[in-house]
Amino acid sequence: MRKLIFLLIIILAVSPVFGDLPTKYDESNIYVNLDENGIAYENIIIKVPETIDKFNYYIIHRVKNLEIYDESNKLDCAWKYERSGTLISCKNINTKLINISFNYPDLVTQYEDYDIFSDRYIISTPTEKFNLTIYLPKGYILVDNSDKINQSPYYPIDGKQGTNGRNIFIEWSANPRLGEVYDVSILYEPALTSNQFTALIITFFVLIIMISVFLIFRKKPKLLDYGITEDEKRFLEVLSKESKISQKKISREINLSKAQVSRIAHSLEKRGLINRKRIGRNYEVSIKKN
Repeated sequence: MRKLIFLLIIILAVSPVFGDLPTKYDESNIYVNLDENGIAYENIIIKVPETIDKFNYYIIHRVKNLEIYDESNKLDCAWKYERSGTLISCKNINTKLINISFNYPDLVTQYEDYDIFSDRYIISTPTEKFNLTIYLPKGYILVDNSDKINQSPYYPIDGKQGTNGRNIFIEWSANPRLGEVYDVSILYEPALTSNQFTALIITFFVLIIMISVFLIFRKKPKLLDYGITEDEKRFLEVLSKESKISQKKISREINLSKAQVSRIAHSLEKRGLINRKRIGRNYEVSIKKN
């Protein structure tokens, strides 16, 4: 890797000889989106101080789905795998902005029950401002260093943690020196493990069943016949057919005297099974709902 860095710096030193190659970047912004399968989707946006006609760039990985744009149009650039990386060469581009996008696997490894992303970024062209932002997969969080590791969950440790509402990200900003190397690593894990997720789903369904059973029995009050006499049972059977009924009508239905029906009604009311409401010289009776 040291030989590669040295080679890049030598190329940089002689690049003005070839003409129209950028000798300096105003900004180099790198955005990396990780997915749950360990694939990194990278977008590099480079701004230069003056319009350039040619552009060369070396990526230290053999990337896939490589595309190169200026502010709005796709550029017809040549690229090839060179050693272990990818070499890009653009001509007749006439632009001050280069947008490079690609993806590559194999930068995420698994250790115990969390993932580790690691990569290297080399400042091979003088750059005023360097920004690197790495987004974790949706539903993933940084490893809690108090629980599993005795270190920061990301390196370099001067990175800033944030979120866009969907993904957690770590961001680094610097005014780098030529030839400077940034070795970056992030330790992350799912917010819920598969066992935790399964337990949550089971708990949810158990709660739904319990609530459903409660509502079913709550909506269907039953007439308790434990300790109820035969006459009281007949009284309640007549009452269950109507929402409200007079004691006088119950007396006719079950063929008992008004006095007997009054005693039954008084007893059932004291036990909390019915409600009685006096209307004139008679009582209106209804089943008491819990």
